[in-house]
Amino acid sequence: AALLAGCAVAAGAAPHAPLVTMLDGDATLLRDGARFALAEGVRLQAGDLLATGPGLRLLRVEFPGGVGIAFGPDSRAMLTPALGDDMRAGVYLQTGWVKLVAPSGVSGAIRSPVADTDTTGGSLILSVQGEAAQAFAESGPSRVQPRAPGAPAQSLKSGEMLAIAGAGAKPSVARGASPAFVQAMPRTFMDSLPARFAAFSADVAPHRLGQMSYADAQPWIDAEAPLRRVFAERWRRLAALPQFRSGLVGGLKAHPEWTPILYPPGRVPQAAPSH
Repeated sequence: AALLAGCAVAAGAAPHAPLVTMLDGDATLLRDGARFALAEGVRLQAGDLLATGPGLRLLRVEFPGGVGIAFGPDSRAMLTPALGDDMRAGVYLQTGWVKLVAPSGVSGAIRSPVADTDTTGGSLILSVQGEAAQAFAESGPSRVQPRAPGAPAQSLKSGEMLAIAGAGAKPSVARGASPAFVQAMPRTFMDSLPARFAAFSADVAPHRLGQMSYADAQPWIDAEAPLRRVFAERWRRLAALPQFRSGLVGGLKAHPEWTPILYPPGRVPQAAPSH
């Protein structure tokens, strides 16, 4: 929760920030209440929200330390900041597919609502669909921490896969990826991709598509509790927009954190005093 809360304030773009180095298909960025089209050479910030379209073949983000993260189609993720002792490059995957590749001696992490994973000097693939998740250690050792209360962390050797079938299901570990996992996995995850971070000498500005809609923001507004609090604070000014306010009020049970923002205490009209 502490790391997620750190996303309440996105860090400004800096030379050491991650870059979009490969893009084949449709991918968008949500930042500062606006929606942007991603492109190769766009520099990302901690707290940026990424969404890929159903026809995407590949989106790859590279970090200065050498970690590369590839995204599959129909995926939503947030760039996580490095806070305190946790200096690993990484993302929070809300839904979809990601593949993380970390060079020798470098750590990377993928967090999600179902399980958190990390590897040092290895490559791992994580799929999150609803309350189910599958983590495959393609090469090198990886670690998976299911988010279910009391669930122990699981170390995966190269070639092992951990599957969580749904809420309350006990994680299972198997040797090798299941046929269903391989069939569903994005094809580009099978390729070994070259590092391209150093090929970009100048930042590319993302193309602004317009204001972020409530539909764009809703998956994050209704995310797990620590994230809901983050976005209630980050986007509170949007509650003044009629379209946003309508969506927030209509789904208030799913995001109660917005109640004091929509209905501030002390702002209720007072009855006129009697004389």
